[in-house]
Amino acid sequence: MTFQRNLITGLLGASIAAMAGSGSAHAQSDGGFLKVSAAESPVHYHPPFNAQAVYLRQVRTSSTVSVARWLDQSDEGHTSNQIYIESVFSETSPGFAFRTDTPPAKLLGMFETLQNKSRQNGESFSYQTPSGPIMVLPFARDNAQCISFSGRWEPTRADQRGSQLLGYFCEPIAVQTAPKHQAPAQQMDPAAARDFAASFFLRFEINLPGDIGAPVTDGQVPVGVPAVPANPNATAPTAAITGDISSPETAPQTTIITGEQTNTTISPDEGIGIMTRWNNIEGRGALKFDKPAGEGTMIIDDANRHCEGYWQHKDGRYNSATLPFGNWAIFCTDGTSARGTYTSSSPSQVKGDGQDNTGQPVLFRQAGQ
Repeated sequence: MTFQRNLITGLLGASIAAMAGSGSAHAQSDGGFLKVSAAESPVHYHPPFNAQAVYLRQVRTSSTVSVARWLDQSDEGHTSNQIYIESVFSETSPGFAFRTDTPPAKLLGMFETLQNKSRQNGESFSYQTPSGPIMVLPFARDNAQCISFSGRWEPTRADQRGSQLLGYFCEPIAVQTAPKHQAPAQQMDPAAARDFAASFFLRFEINLPGDIGAPVTDGQVPVGVPAVPANPNATAPTAAITGDISSPETAPQTTIITGEQTNTTISPDEGIGIMTRWNNIEGRGALKFDKPAGEGTMIIDDANRHCEGYWQHKDGRYNSATLPFGNWAIFCTDGTSARGTYTSSSPSQVKGDGQDNTGQPVLFRQAGQ
């Protein structure tokens, strides 16, 4: 069996048919997948270590399926070839939508490399990416901590296409063999699971075509848009997650610390600008309100790195005995990370203090303060 055929085998048969939402198992068995270039893939990953990527595609009657796999070559001989990221990105023809979501828990039985080798060790949650919300589930495979993920975009007009992303990520061998590596927990803490997902999605890039519909997770088919036949064994749709988009003039104003409605002049999509100091290097960034009330995305840029993460209100209110406070965490393109706490004495003042993964101090203050 050739190397390329080995790569394709894991997704042949019913699993790919279920992921694509159309077609049949027979369509997979006649060599329909072709190897394509990285430029033709809708997803990319930017690993901090040696890795090899393989991209495959199959065009069907009413959908196109793109498979991307990253092979771990972080061992000393760079020959491991363990698949540690596998994703399937399916696009429908214009006017077709997927009928249901595929919950991330279902993926543990759909990918050959995970079947009977994995155990769920955390609760599923929604993680906000630049492309929309992605459902995430923590699980363990052997000595690796992993997550499975799924997202969907549906057409709102007949000239748009629907799409679905399914996949998983596991810690590579270099991480598992590191001196301070800890075996996967029996039950992963929600905050730790969120951090694990954030560090992955910082490096995972989703390039949506221009005519792809809006991100959804409610399993509803738009009126007038025919659905691609659903997998008969599909699980019921996951809980709905809504997020109306408003113009800056009419968008509700939100306090960064508590998520309460206020009269401030900062719109949720813009957020609050911050100035940072990381080991005596100055930078700038923003705390955005693009998640449920009381939390949001955090972005930092300086001369050394680009970082993304989140802030989260824990407790406290203005004009009370306990002023607002919370946590923040960021993950950066140079492999570093940082976390800490913030406090706020008023809606116009916020300060955060913490340290990075090497113990260096990291702080931020609201811009202009």
